[in-house]
Amino acid sequence: MATLDYLEKHLGSSIVYDQYDPVAEYYQQQKIQTEKYFKHRKLDRLHQQFATLTKGLQNRVDLNFPDYIKEKTGYDIDIFEDLRKRVDTIIEQTEIRSKKELNDVGTMLRYYQALTDKQKIEKLNALLTTYFKEKNENSHKRKSGYSEVISREEKDGIETVTVRISTGPKPKHFKEQEEISPDGKHKLCVTQWSDGKNSSTYVTIEFPGVNGPVYGTSGIHSDIKAWWKDNSTIVIETKREYEAIAYKEVRSFDEVINIDYIEH
Repeated sequence: MATLDYLEKHLGSSIVYDQYDPVAEYYQQQKIQTEKYFKHRKLDRLHQQFATLTKGLQNRVDLNFPDYIKEKTGYDIDIFEDLRKRVDTIIEQTEIRSKKELNDVGTMLRYYQALTDKQKIEKLNALLTTYFKEKNENSHKRKSGYSEVISREEKDGIETVTVRISTGPKPKHFKEQEEISPDGKHKLCVTQWSDGKNSSTYVTIEFPGVNGPVYGTSGIHSDIKAWWKDNSTIVIETKREYEAIAYKEVRSFDEVINIDYIEH
């Protein structure tokens, strides 16, 4: 319950659509479920639920969570202990052998970057470089997923590599239009996507640390456009005939962006 309180406090209101907060609602529902598990003495379910919740904290490399739990419950918890041991094993074997190992290395790389542990950062970057080099060389054999290096940046002697990893087959059609807000704080993206059987066109807004779709419809529609009217307003141009999920406002904590529509 302390973990759920922590998550709701820090992630609730992270993305709110037309006054609807799906993140806060999710954690409220989880609290109800937790009470049921406890009432019926479902310890295995509580273990599983706690592992799932802390997995998200791992992925976000949340270094403040242990102090919060210690203060609220008196327990000392290291959510990175098992992950750290698994990645040490990967370092010893000198190669990444699976998608799970790739995810583990990526998470621990962000962890060691937060701690500025240059030695571990160099070792993990070397593993990732070798892995993606081999993947690219054998790209014609890859069927279950694909990845690409988006950017490399070096600061204070530490290289940060940004990698996009996608599960499933590479889409048959994928096109993005990106536009940064005038103040440079936010980004909108119009995406056309198709796997050959299903297709969609949708608009997402990216806040610092979170992004979410504000408009979406099935099918590929190159006539759907979006742009910034000002720092707090975007305009989406579309057609009335498209059946779509469309919001008029999206908020992340105190930042509010309004959505205006031009429908033909």
